[in-house]
Amino acid sequence: MSTIRIFGEGGLREYLDNRRAALQEEVRAEDRNKLLNVNETEYVEYLTARYRIEPLVLHWDKESVTDREAMVPAERFDRSFDVESGRRYLQQVVTYHLPFSGETDLLHCIPSTHLVWTERVGLLAGTHCITHEVIAWNTDSAGVKQRIDNFKGCVRKQADNVAVDVDEFNKALEKTARDIVQGRKGQLLRQLNMVAGLGIPVHKAGNVPATFAVPVMPKKIVVKPSAPAVAYAPEPTLDDPNYQQILQMLHQWGVEMERHPDIYQGKGEETLRDHFLMMLSPHFQSVTGETFNRAGKTDILIRHEGKNVFVAECKFWSGIKAFHETIDQILRYLTWRDSKAAVLCFVPNKELNPVLQQIESETAKHPCFVKHHGKKADGWYNFEFHLKDDHTRSVKLAVLCFHFPEQPQKA
Repeated sequence: MSTIRIFGEGGLREYLDNRRAALQEEVRAEDRNKLLNVNETEYVEYLTARYRIEPLVLHWDKESVTDREAMVPAERFDRSFDVESGRRYLQQVVTYHLPFSGETDLLHCIPSTHLVWTERVGLLAGTHCITHEVIAWNTDSAGVKQRIDNFKGCVRKQADNVAVDVDEFNKALEKTARDIVQGRKGQLLRQLNMVAGLGIPVHKAGNVPATFAVPVMPKKIVVKPSAPAVAYAPEPTLDDPNYQQILQMLHQWGVEMERHPDIYQGKGEETLRDHFLMMLSPHFQSVTGETFNRAGKTDILIRHEGKNVFVAECKFWSGIKAFHETIDQILRYLTWRDSKAAVLCFVPNKELNPVLQQIESETAKHPCFVKHHGKKADGWYNFEFHLKDDHTRSVKLAVLCFHFPEQPQKA
């Protein structure tokens, strides 16, 4: 058994800072092309899982005590005892046992808000249990209980303070990881652009492994997303502010149509698509001539160099199977990395909420699903997918649902 000064051997803030620094160093050390090629969302999720701190949980419901006799030095007795310095005396010793789970390192750390208190405790090898010894002077059970209760109160307060700092760290970890990844990618892209601007052939390094390794972490398995090490080539993308503006306009127009059944009543998907297209086109004419186009019966496109960077598909809701098929269709349309897309879902059902609940719960079952990024507004959901044959190429997909129920015929 080892002993430690519980919550008294080093600052928790320093421990958390070192954790962030280790995350940053892992990102910095990644192969340049693999980092630029990897699916950013999956990589950030990997980093978040890898560097998340397992909170310290004290299992008060499993506490216990044991006792034994031990020879206690005279120096540990108070003045009320008639003992001789340098000698040892037989006394009953009560050991309090408190199991815990989470990261053992947290027991060593002083939280940012803390008591001016610490105590030496034992850590049982091979177990998650701390022990605290109390000498039962004169077999005084009330005194022993009081000292154990005092110890428990201090441990509980310190552990609560540790939990606040750890929770703050874990909640910010995804954003921290994303900022570090995006910052490093931006740095690498600037380096690539500088080298490309030299106008001199670039020597390619050989013997670069094709994919990331898959590390196995203690207590939890964290799988690192794979990425090719081939030279990264920048590709065109619809920037996020324009994408969000397009979605906002589609949403506002759809909500306005909901209020006027005469606009959608009896209309097919193609006609409704043209209403949205007519509203969008005047607002997004680029200097290169790219704009919204029609292709097929129901889709709205933005194309660049013969390939789609944005696709919106207009569909009446006809069940989750057809909805997944619509996602398949959209993914087939797209080839660029970081493409953007939308499904304008017209719900003719009398009740809208069951459809919305199904979209929230069943979209994740699509084989190319990556992440649900939450609900922007009623009936507006943001998802992320990857292309069927390339996990490194992500597709942002917004699902905008509009309630277009069939209206009763007028007499």
